Amino acid sequence: MRKSLPTKRATLEDVAQAAGVGPMTVSRTINGHPYVAEDTAKRVRAAIRQLNYRPNHAARMLTGQQSRSIGLIVPDLADTFFSIISHAVQETARESGYLVWLAASSYDPSIEAAQVEQMTHHPVDGILLVPVDSRHKYLKEIASRIIPVVTIDRPIELVTTDSVQVENRAGARMAVEHLIQHGCRRITCVVTNNHLRTIRDRIAGYEECLRHARLSHSKILQLSSLMEAKDTLLKLFESRNRPDALFTANNASTIWVIETLRELNIEVGKEVKLVGFDDVSFYTLITPPITAVRQPAAELGRVAAQLLLQRIKVDSFSSTIRTVLPVSLVIRESCGCKREL
Repeated sequence: MRKSLPTKRATLEDVAQAAGVGPMTVSRTINGHPYVAEDTAKRVRAAIRQLNYRPNHAARMLTGQQSRSIGLIVPDLADTFFSIISHAVQETARESGYLVWLAASSYDPSIEAAQVEQMTHHPVDGILLVPVDSRHKYLKEIASRIIPVVTIDRPIELVTTDSVQVENRAGARMAVEHLIQHGCRRITCVVTNNHLRTIRDRIAGYEECLRHARLSHSKILQLSSLMEAKDTLLKLFESRNRPDALFTANNASTIWVIETLRELNIEVGKEVKLVGFDDVSFYTLITPPITAVRQPAAELGRVAAQLLLQRIKVDSFSSTIRTVLPVSLVIRESCGCKREL
């Protein structure tokens, strides 16, 4: 069988010819030069995407064209999980002499897409991204960008890019298995943002664990607000299928459940067991303290930044790297365990 020859890599001159401009105009467009007309810049960017042109980062470094900066886009800077990631990214980048341009997408894909576009063309040497929606159609263009992109926590599902995430499915199984060891048989899974791959993986881990334990009662509550959580949980605990345990698949659902159960005067750890996914510092201040699956947030940021910097410095065609980090179960008292004296 005859092997196909490797596709010739597009050059800057190829892009210039396709766009009908000179090579200098292509270079200026890539580097965000202010004197390139917008219509011209659009033609150049279209040619870059069409030809899948990627500048030689090693050559750019030798000629001093790199910005020595990277972009980081997260959904919400006020979220402890993302703030820890951001801090780790900044520290790792600083150690390598890079500046981090930080932006928050406010859980809006259109804002996120605009931020990616701005960072690409004004320019940074690479982008770290926590996608709002890992299946959003605009993400199809990510793989053809002229700079490397690494996703954190949520791999893009439409295209293949480098990513760093955690063992979501295994972490969910760890949490539910612990509840089963306490004798729980009616374990309800409570989630928000179930469109995310991470949450779907945690739901899958929950369902796998129940099947393995031959427990037929599986129930998934998909919530979108605190008010909905209160209405739904009230009906659940007044029903004949009242759960003896709850597995909350992310921080938002854990917090909503804690607040609602307190209003309903349902004692966590005794009347209903609770284990959450994501561990935050104030869980130790709640009565009872919350048992949770801990994600290595700082390690996520550090590993993702190291991977991106490696991609920037080494101009290669190595295969996509997908790193999966382990999680751990932090046992406290909301699951029914006794406090160690």
